[in-house]
Amino acid sequence: MNNKKLIPTNEIKEEFEAVLLEKDNIAHCEINLKGGTIKNIQRLDISYDEIALDTVNNEFCFTLKDKNNINFHRVNLQKFSQINAITLNLNDYFSSEELKDESYYSKLIYLNHQYLLYFITKREINYGLPFYQCIFLVNTSTGEIKQLNPVLPNGDNLLRLDTSKNIYLSNHNHLLLLKTGRIRPFEKQSMYKRVDIEDPYHDHLESIYLMEVSSLIDQQNFNNATLLSLLNYSGASENLRYENNVLSYVVSDFTNNTKELIKHDLLMGNISKFQDDQLIRDHLDYELEVEPSYYHFIFNLFKQEKSDSFILIDDELVFELKLDMIN
Repeated sequence: MNNKKLIPTNEIKEEFEAVLLEKDNIAHCEINLKGGTIKNIQRLDISYDEIALDTVNNEFCFTLKDKNNINFHRVNLQKFSQINAITLNLNDYFSSEELKDESYYSKLIYLNHQYLLYFITKREINYGLPFYQCIFLVNTSTGEIKQLNPVLPNGDNLLRLDTSKNIYLSNHNHLLLLKTGRIRPFEKQSMYKRVDIEDPYHDHLESIYLMEVSSLIDQQNFNNATLLSLLNYSGASENLRYENNVLSYVVSDFTNNTKELIKHDLLMGNISKFQDDQLIRDHLDYELEVEPSYYHFIFNLFKQEKSDSFILIDDELVFELKLDMIN
């Protein structure tokens, strides 16, 4: 697997900037797609575990495990060399038996210039138990770390987190999208055919929430999260996508064998639902159908033979390209 990943920090054009992630270093780079070159602006020789990049605030955050400690680092992409680090001591939250094993699963979520969310588990995946064990609100300015109650308003549990996304509306409101239910639609449909409705698969519930980041930080709980969708074992959601104040996704109803495209206008508060097969196919095939404006550069760079290979990650799109490193 290619360990050279490029994450853009501004719009991808003929020339743009990106964070280059390698095994033991992080670099802020300039990319020239027409010339097929990459140039390091600044570089940190440091390892990392989880990353969280926020291009709106021009910040890059990452975690690094050191024995039974998790260190949180914050990097301003303009200065790059200035890092704030605070430490979470796992001994305070996990048993000695759990800490014997070095392995763990985690997820880092950027909130703002001061706060991060951090999900972690030290146990193996167990049937009937939520995926994560703890959620922490990390204040990188004061060093305060608080464990949060994972309960959501409808009784779901955020320890079952599947995906998340920062959403910035055009009116400058900042929301956090949270989806529970760590099971893919095709897996869920297969299980539906043989489900025991009295005792369904433990992860059958899917919830999609939006929450104002300011409310989460002020209240330090998820009580004000707004439920957008709740699906039990007979349905599934897929392809959550946000663009121009609109959050859209497809919901499948296994009982009636139907699909529906749902669009939430987050600015106006309107909800639209479509059963049109072509609209649904277009939404589901978005990653296959879309051809970004820079694709002709990518196509040409992929054919080069002597350059280093990189993986360009543009939100939901992933491309391999080859670039020459220059000084």
